[in-house]
Amino acid sequence: MREGKPSQTAAMVAFLRALADLGVTSAKGFQDPTAQHLLPAPWSQLLALFRRSARRRPLSESLANARQGADLLALRTLMIDAHLRDALAQGARQVVILGAGLDGRAYRLRELSDVRVFEVDHPSTQAWKRRRAAVLPVLAKSLTFVPVDFERDSLDAALTQAGHEPGVPTVWLWEGVVMYLTSTAMRATLRVLAARSAAGSTAIIQYNTRPSGPHALSLLLRFWKEPQISLHTPEVIAAELGAVGFHVSSDTGTDEWARRFDATSPGEMRQGARVVVARK
Repeated sequence: MREGKPSQTAAMVAFLRALADLGVTSAKGFQDPTAQHLLPAPWSQLLALFRRSARRRPLSESLANARQGADLLALRTLMIDAHLRDALAQGARQVVILGAGLDGRAYRLRELSDVRVFEVDHPSTQAWKRRRAAVLPVLAKSLTFVPVDFERDSLDAALTQAGHEPGVPTVWLWEGVVMYLTSTAMRATLRVLAARSAAGSTAIIQYNTRPSGPHALSLLLRFWKEPQISLHTPEVIAAELGAVGFHVSSDTGTDEWARRFDATSPGEMRQGARVVVARK
């Protein structure tokens, strides 16, 4: 984490969403116009280069390779959005995005118009995002930023201070974070979620299993000093959720996402990515 700037992984995720928004993805119907507005340099310059490359036919090798990453993020986003809409349709009126990074949902999902959104993240990433997002209209009923370092700060106290209501059904979105936390920090966070979840609350968690072989991204994350330190099986995740009173209703991987959204599976970029949905 660099002081005053988002993490490299948060920037990379936003870059891949922005690339998919340009059409560099096989996922049908994906749109996220917010992503390009949130990019720090040099990611914004890189996007400009890829935008020019996207106009060429045939696609450059670098763009073809980047498409796998864009497919992964587009599909991951589409899947989580679908689960979020389902939870909102069942009556949830609060959304807490844990480790929000450069997430754009509060600025692009009209289904949040009568929903209070809380974005929880490291203060450095959040400060950058608030400056960059100032030009974007908020579509949620309200958006509250909650600065928290998951390894050090009290999430419970921070949410109380921010005005989260434990008696109101909540959707907890935890995307692309669990793999960077210790198991101790993950369990502590799950206990807070359970304690603050009224009946009808939903947890939507993206996590990674162990890849089947070596992956270049793992080396890059270590170079950035942002390694993935916690990879879990679906059985372990289900057990951890069950221990705090959440019951898994679905747990899907990239091949299933690709079939649902009529897209090409992300291939080597899939990294064992999964999304689990659990209800209280």
